[in-house]
This record gives sequence, structure tokens and C-alpha cells, in this order.
Amino acid sequence: MDIRFAEDVGAFAEFLTDLGLNHIELRAGYLNVREDGLTPETLRDIARTYDLTYSIHAPHIDVAPGNINDHLRSAVVDATTEALDFAAAIDAVGVVVHGGSVRTRYPERVHAYVRERSVETIRACAHHAADVGVPLCLENQRTRTQKRRFTATPERLASFLEAVGVGPEALRVTLDVGHAKAGGIEYDRFVDRFGDRIHLVHLHDNDGTTDAHDPLPSFRAVGETIGAPYNILEMKSLDDVERCVRAPSQ
Repeated sequence: MDIRFAEDVGAFAEFLTDLGLNHIELRAGYLNVREDGLTPETLRDIARTYDLTYSIHAPHIDVAPGNINDHLRSAVVDATTEALDFAAAIDAVGVVVHGGSVRTRYPERVHAYVRERSVETIRACAHHAADVGVPLCLENQRTRTQKRRFTATPERLASFLEAVGVGPEALRVTLDVGHAKAGGIEYDRFVDRFGDRIHLVHLHDNDGTTDAHDPLPSFRAVGETIGAPYNILEMKSLDDVERCVRAPSQ
């Protein structure tokens, strides 16, 4: 449920189940701008009615897990743990989170400081994930020239997970195949590195240069190759989702 979607969750659930799909990822941004009473009870009722599961994407718009102002960084922890609490209340299967970044033009000492703060943020959130029984799923972000993102490559993601030091029951991986492609990285490199730790998959396409979130008609084959339990068509419109599902199997 993207912030751009006007549909309510019930209508979206009906749309998905008519297409044979059975999972919704609720973005925190979408939830934050709704005024239609999306209580945990309402969402659990929708899940029972349509026999579907949920995941939550933790706040990520204007969010910096490694913020050098510790008051602002603490707010990221609070917002993410609140998303985990909400996820537990609706029986969600996971919460997606970003690992943060630092501007490449900053000196190396700032790079190290921001990464350390990002690790502390994700560690605190992962411990809370263990407490509430909903895994936190760290997502690979795409590479950017202006920013060094701490989870953009398999090597950086592995190093970050090691630094956090929380086991895979509480801290897992979201593999975004579009982010990998936009960064010139074959997604199977993440599969080879993280295997069963990949809990959620974001499926979309691009031309290899921008994070366009275009339709991915081959999503079934890609999902089977990865083998994760939950897959999300992360598109910009309902037409794009339908185009993927209606396309001949590839």
C-alpha cells in the first residue's frame, strides 16, 4: 500500500485476491496519512476475510538511522519500534527497515561515525523485534553516487549484519531485486550470500540506471529462484501490478 494509492486496504485486498495474490505490505507513510480508522482490529478482520498476510515497511521518508543528532536518531528508533509493535498487533510477518547512508563528500571519520550510529539504531530495533516476535528485515538499498549506503552490496550488507550482531530469528533480510539491478548487481549474489535469511522480496524492474519501480512480468520465475516465503510486487500503480500478473508466465 503505497502512499500514492487512493484505495483503502479492504478494496486493495479484494483487488489482490481477485488476481490470486495474498500478501500486502503496508508502508508506514501510507498508514500515517490515512484517516479511515485503520486499527489493528480492522486490519486483522481484512486479513481474515481475504485470507492474506501483512508485512510493514517501517518509516523511511526523511529517515536517517545514523543521524549525527542523537535526539533525531532516537526518534528513528522510536518510530521503528512503534512499527514493530503495530506489526505484532496485526500478526504481520515482518518489518522492512533501511540501514542508512552517509554523503560521500563527508570525511572518512564522519562515514565511520554515521555507520556506527546506524548499527546502534538497527541493533536496538532488532532487540525489540525479538521481544515482540516479529522479524526486522534489513533491505538492500541501491547504490548512489552522492551517498554511501551501508547495505547496497552483498559485502556491505553482510558486514552491517555482522556489526549489528543479532541473529537471523530477529534480524533477517529484505531482498529488493530492483535496487540490486539499479546498482549493477545481480540479485543472485544476495541469494548466494544470505540464502534462507531472506524473508521478504521486493519485486520490480528498471533499466539498470534508475530505481523506476517498473512492472516485472517475470516475477514468478524470479521469486522461485530466490525462494523466500513472502514476495511483494512493489509497483507505482494497480495497473502495473495487474500487468505483471496477467502477463504470460516467463
